Amino acid sequence: MEGIQAVFDYLKRELVMFNELHEFVKETIQFERSLISFLDTAQIKLDEVKELNAHEEMEEDAVSQEKKLYTIL
Repeated sequence: MEGIQAVFDYLKRELVMFNELHEFVKETIQFERSLISFLDTAQIKLDEVKELNAHEEMEEDAVSQEKKLYTIL
């Protein structure tokens, strides 16, 4: 804990370094939030595609079963 306290003490004395660190942390947080937002959007689109594919597969199975039925008759 003494190590981190030394860093805080240093930043209190060196406001330029504090401001630089603050700006870096702020930009990093903004970047991470934009990545999370992008991933959320990508997940929604992926879920939509999966749902669409599931419906298409069900339709293909139904058509295939109809063809088999007509061939038997």
